[in-house]
Amino acid sequence: MFKHLFPVLLFPLILLGAGCAPEPVVEVETTEEEEAAVLLLDGTYDLVVEESVVTWEGSKVVVETTHNGTVNADSGRLTVEGGEVTGGTVTVDMATIKSLDLDEAGGAKLDGHLKSADFFGVATHPAATFTITSVDGSAVTGTMTIKGIDREVSFDADIEAEGAEIGLEATLELDRTLWDVRYGSDTFFDELGDAVISDTFTIGLDLEFLNPDAPVVVEEAGDAEGEEDAEEVEAEGDAMEAGEGEEMAEEGTELAE
Repeated sequence: MFKHLFPVLLFPLILLGAGCAPEPVVEVETTEEEEAAVLLLDGTYDLVVEESVVTWEGSKVVVETTHNGTVNADSGRLTVEGGEVTGGTVTVDMATIKSLDLDEAGGAKLDGHLKSADFFGVATHPAATFTITSVDGSAVTGTMTIKGIDREVSFDADIEAEGAEIGLEATLELDRTLWDVRYGSDTFFDELGDAVISDTFTIGLDLEFLNPDAPVVVEEAGDAEGEEDAEEVEAEGDAMEAGEGEEMAEEGTELAE
C-alpha cells in the first residue's frame, strides 16, 4: 500500500479495578497498514484543484539545458476502502502547459511547441489521465494515458492524511517516446547535433483531496470566548492570591519588629 508518512497514535490501556491499584500501561505496536486503517476514512475524496500542483521538467542532452513548468490538474478522485486507498484517477488539462524558467516571449514559444503535434498534440489530445489499477507496498501502479496511448507505469507515493483530507506527493520519471513523443530523440533520429532532447521527462505531483461527506467539526465562537474568559478569571485569581500572600508577609515582618 502507499507509503504513509504520518504520526502513530498509541493509546495506552489502563485498567482500573474497584479498590485495586492501576495495572501497568500496555503499549500496542501498530503496522503501517493498521495506521492507515485508523487514519484514513472510507469514502470518495475529490481533488481540490486550487490546492493541487503538477510540475514538469525536461532537458536537452548535449548543451545541458533544462526547462521546467506547470500543467493544471483538471479533476481527480481517490477511493478509500477498509482504511486503504484502493483506486483513483487524475486528469490533466494539457492546454495549460506553461514554462516557468523563460521570459514571456521565450516561454510562449516553448509552450506553443510543446502543445504542437511535435510533442503532445494538444489540439487532438487535450487531456492526459492517470488511473490507479493496483498497489504493492509503497508502489502505485496504474495506466498513464497521453496522446490517446495507454502505458502502465509505477511509482512511489507519499500520503499524509488528516481528518477528511488526503495529501499525495510523488515524482514520476517517464520515457516520452512510449507515448509517441519523439521530437529531438536520438533514439529515433540521427545527426541531431546539440538539439538532442532527453527521452526522459519528470512529472511532480503535489495533490490535495477532500472527502465532502466526512463530518466537519466546527468550534463555536461562544465556546472559544468562554474558554478565554475562564483563563482570564483564573489568571486574575492567581494574581490576587499572590498579592494577598505578599501583604501577609509584610504584616508578619512588621509584628516581628
